[in-house]
This record gives sequence, structure tokens and C-alpha cells, in this order.
Amino acid sequence: MNRVRREYYRDEYVSGNTVRQTVPERERRVYTDSRNMRHSKREIRARERALTMNAPHVIFLAVVSLVCLAMCVAYLHIQSDISKTRTSIADLKTQISTVQSQNDALNYAINSYVDVDNIYKLATTKLGMRQATDNQISYYKPSESGYTIQYGDIPDK
Repeated sequence: MNRVRREYYRDEYVSGNTVRQTVPERERRVYTDSRNMRHSKREIRARERALTMNAPHVIFLAVVSLVCLAMCVAYLHIQSDISKTRTSIADLKTQISTVQSQNDALNYAINSYVDVDNIYKLATTKLGMRQATDNQISYYKPSESGYTIQYGDIPDK
């Protein structure tokens, strides 16, 4: 029975055959003696002082809040710059691909105007040129630097 009463008072709700009702708070007795009274008053004053917000504490919280706000604004500014940069990069890539396709089209058009057979006919008939034979071709070793300087005419064989 004693255990049942403890559990009854421990619960916040009273169980019954109707809707649950909250248990009214019981009065708590505070036992103090004269020595404890002074000590508890000191504790109460210290707790009250701890709960109050003094000027340095308020200033500190205000400064921390302002720093956090400035960091958030800076972060948002950097994010907007990054998105603008990404957009401009995408635009530039589109422009590059457009210019490359135009360049390829022009290169094809230029190469289509060059007719090798027509050039050969003009060179042989109008200019009197002839195709080189095997004994007219001189072979030389390329230099290590990648280019050759010619100081004189190429000798005949």
C-alpha cells in the first residue's frame, strides 16, 4: 500500500474511470535553522545576480551577434559572386563553341575552294612548271633545333 501511494504521488496524472486530471502540487515544507537561513539567503542573492544580465554581458552578446550577422552577409555575398562567375563561365563556353563551329565552317569553305587539279593545270600550262623527278629531290638531315638556316643555294647533283 505504501508503494502504491508513492507511485500515485510520483505520477503527474491521476488515473480513473474518467478523463485524466493533473495532480495538484503538494506543498513542500522547507526545514531551515538559523545558520542555514543566512547561507540560503546568500545563495538566493547569488542566484538572482547570476540570472540578471549586466552591461558587459549584454555588450558581449551584442558584439557576438553583430559578428555572426556580418559573417552571414559576407557568406551570402561570396555565394552570389560564385553563382555569377559560374553563369559567366557557362556563357563563355557557349561563345567558344559557337566560334569554334564558325571557324570549322569557314575552314571547310576555304578548303572547298582549293582545287588541287586546277592548281596543277595552271602551274604546268601557264607557268611552265614540271613535276620534279626522283634525281632532282635532295634529302637532308633535319637539325636538332627544329629549323634549318640556308646560307646559299642548294647545290645541283
